[in-house]
Amino acid sequence: MTDSIIELCTEINDRDKNGIRASFRGPLEDAPSAASTSIANGLSQQLIHQLQLILPNVFTSFDDLNVDLLDAAYPYVQTAAKQGLQRAIQDRGAKMLVNSCYRTIAQQMLLYIDRHNNSNPVAPPGASNHQTGLAIDIEDARGWEPYLMRYGWNPLPGDPPHFDFQGGGTTDIRSKSILAFQQLWNKNNPNNKIGEDGAFGPQTEGALNQSPAHGFAKAPWDDKPRVLKLTQPRMEGSDVERLQDTLKKAGINIAVDGEFGPGTDKAVKEFQQKKSLTADGIVGPNTRAVM
Repeated sequence: MTDSIIELCTEINDRDKNGIRASFRGPLEDAPSAASTSIANGLSQQLIHQLQLILPNVFTSFDDLNVDLLDAAYPYVQTAAKQGLQRAIQDRGAKMLVNSCYRTIAQQMLLYIDRHNNSNPVAPPGASNHQTGLAIDIEDARGWEPYLMRYGWNPLPGDPPHFDFQGGGTTDIRSKSILAFQQLWNKNNPNNKIGEDGAFGPQTEGALNQSPAHGFAKAPWDDKPRVLKLTQPRMEGSDVERLQDTLKKAGINIAVDGEFGPGTDKAVKEFQQKKSLTADGIVGPNTRAVM
């Protein structure tokens, strides 16, 4: 699976090494130019969760593998692709440094807008391989190549860090990535709805540009809670803020900033210890039930 545009991932991924964590507090179109795509963390995490609601058991995290991630790299691929990735990492017996993998259409829009200020080719939102859940950009690409190719991950000619999974058991989810945004927009804008057709047209582009980079007021985890834990990139959003507020009311010293950082991880473990739960820092059904 390839694009008509070969995105120069080496140059694009350099933009995500700024160490920026918190989202920009404003519409996506007003976000600072040439900044890390981390400035859309809040919106991106909502889009990922919405996509998982659309495609349960198809789109999954690989942060449990032996990998290290850049600040803005979301460790999500399709299930079959994860299996191949896991086998490659096990065979080599080394940690993989991942520069980019799944890229939300909010992140892609930031890159696409910035292409007018530089010479980097960037696919429009919804058209990039990085919206398929079948693409990764990595360090030491040539060292990893024989291991990845053994399990269905093939290098993309002309784009040295980039690999696409071309094994079986997958589907093109790019239209679903757009649909996830359209559904989220309509949920938050009932009087200004857009078509839910999975196509990136002018109406969807305009809505995306007007969307809050830190995420919508009505989030997908309001309907189905996500498991909260310390991750890379860090989780942020209304559910994290509610968690922090609950911990604070339970007498635990914690800042209520909506970002699940090391301080929140420590506070969750303290709460779990007090309640005789497994102190793993993971807020899943058991911890949430006690709260």
